[in-house]
Amino acid sequence: MYRYPLFLLVALLTGCSSGRTALRHGQFDLAVKRASQRLQQGPGLSKRGHGLASDVLRQAFVRAYEHHQTTIRRLAANTSQPFRWEAVLNTYNALQKLTDDARTCSACADWLAPYPASYQDRLLETRQLAAADRYERAEQAYAYRLTDRLAAKDAFVNYQKAADWVPDYQQSRTRADDAFPYALLRVAIEPVSPSREVSTGDNLAIQRLILRKLSINTPPSTFVRLYAPEQVQASLVDGAPLAEGFPIHQAVRMQVVDYTPYNDVTTSASTIVYSDKAYKVGEKKINDSTKVDIMEIVKGTLTTFRRHISAGMLMRVQGIDVASGQTLWNDPVDETRRWETGWETFSGDTRALNGHTLVTASLLVPSRWQLYDDLVDELAYSAAHRIRTRYSRDE
Repeated sequence: MYRYPLFLLVALLTGCSSGRTALRHGQFDLAVKRASQRLQQGPGLSKRGHGLASDVLRQAFVRAYEHHQTTIRRLAANTSQPFRWEAVLNTYNALQKLTDDARTCSACADWLAPYPASYQDRLLETRQLAAADRYERAEQAYAYRLTDRLAAKDAFVNYQKAADWVPDYQQSRTRADDAFPYALLRVAIEPVSPSREVSTGDNLAIQRLILRKLSINTPPSTFVRLYAPEQVQASLVDGAPLAEGFPIHQAVRMQVVDYTPYNDVTTSASTIVYSDKAYKVGEKKINDSTKVDIMEIVKGTLTTFRRHISAGMLMRVQGIDVASGQTLWNDPVDETRRWETGWETFSGDTRALNGHTLVTASLLVPSRWQLYDDLVDELAYSAAHRIRTRYSRDE
C-alpha cells in the first residue's frame, strides 16, 4: 500500500477543509471562504469534504448575508452613535467580500442569482454619508479654532478623514490646511538660564549645542513645533510670546544647577605576596664542614594604585505652561564623565611575583578641557533627547 509523506497529508488535509467547523462555530464569513476554496481544488483525496463544501457554502452565505444586512439596518438607525456610517461602510465591505468568495463557485450561480453581485453603489453612497458626518464634526470644531487648539486639531483630523472617504469632499483638504496652523502645540526653547555653576560663555555654548542637537527644524511629532529663542517674538498687544504669528503654548526651561569640575583622586592598596615555591636565600654550615642551602618562601609588597578623574553636571529641564506659569513636567539630566587608570609597584624579592608583570599606567590622561567637552556634549545630547521624547507624541 502506498504511504503518503506526512507533509503531503498535512497539506492535503489543510486544503480539504469544507468550512463545516467554521459554520458550526458561527464564523459564517470564514466558512464561505473555506468552502469556496475547497470547491476550487477538485475532489482530491477527500471527496466527502468536497461534497460537503457546496452545502456549507450555501448555508453559511445565507446566514452571513442576513447577519450583515441586520447589522447595517441596526447601525444606520442608531443616530446616537458617532460616525455610524463608517461602521456601515465596513459591513458593506465585508458583505462584498462574502459575495466575491461565494461567486467563485460556478455551480452556485442559480441560488446566488437573487442576491446582489456588487455593492459598489451602496459603498459610494455610504462613503458620502461617512464623509458628511466627518465634515459636519469638523465644521463644528473649526468655529473654535482661534481659542481652542484641541478643537482646531479635531477639525483638522475630521476634515482629513472626510477627504479620505470622498476625495476632497467639499474642499475638505483646503479646510484642513486652514485649521492646521491653529492645531499646533508651539513650544519655545528658552535660553539656558544663568547659573553660578558655569560661566556666561560656557552657558551660551551649552545652549547652542542643545539647540543643534534638538534639530529644531524637524518636528518631533505631527502637531508639535519647537522654536529656538531667536524665533520667538513678543506680541505688540500684550507682550505674550509668539512664533510665526501664533501664540506659544509651552516653554522649555533649562539651567545648570550643579557642576563638579575636574576631580582627580588617586588611591592605593598594598598587599604582601609570597612566592609559590621555596628559593635559596643563603647557606649554612653543618658540622663546621658541610654547607647546605637555606630554602625559604620569599615575599614582597605589591602596591596597586588607581587614579580616577571625573567631572559631573546636573541640568534642570522643565516644561512650563505659558498661560499659567505652572510646571508641566520636570526631567533633570545628570551626566558624569569618568576616566581611570591603574599601575603597580613592588618592593621586596621579585621572585615573589611568580612571573607576574607589573601593570603600568596609561599615558593618555585627559585634560580638564577634554573631559569638560565630552561631558557637555553628552549632557546636550541627553537634554535634547529628553525634550524630543517629551513631545514625540501628538499632543
